[in-house]
Amino acid sequence: MNAMALTAAAQRRSFNLYARVLATQILYIAPLLWLLELSQNLAWKAVNGTYGWVYPDSPYGWFSFGSMILWAGSVFLMWTLHYYWFHPKGMKIWTRVGITAAVCWVGEWVGGFLAVQLTGKHLQVWPGTMLVYVSFPAIFFWVSNVIIYHLLTAYVIDLTPHYDAPADA
Repeated sequence: MNAMALTAAAQRRSFNLYARVLATQILYIAPLLWLLELSQNLAWKAVNGTYGWVYPDSPYGWFSFGSMILWAGSVFLMWTLHYYWFHPKGMKIWTRVGITAAVCWVGEWVGGFLAVQLTGKHLQVWPGTMLVYVSFPAIFFWVSNVIIYHLLTAYVIDLTPHYDAPADA
């Protein structure tokens, strides 16, 4: 059995539970992360004088409602990794944060690339970077996004099932 194969316990997990929690998280968490993205872009501009990423096909330029699809995708990635891999293996939180931030960072590039290839429209562009759809400093933002996702889902509104409740609950 290779390392990517799901454990027997992970295979027995309820898909209905997974899908219900995923839908709830997308409804609540994706818009919050989108608002966080707006504040991160404004902070980038305050520090560097220009926006860190732009939306060329958006009438607003520095933000786009279309990027909500990327946030729904990132919540999907974070919850799927947690439900099928991290929790069954009992991974420590900082390992989870590092892996999830890296996966979401790559997912941001893939999402931007696929948007252009499939629709001909850009979701986001990082000006002046060789990767076009993401930049290396974005890893810092992804680490903060993953930490906020974890705090929101486990400690603030508890959008995870009972098996993953905080220890003090």
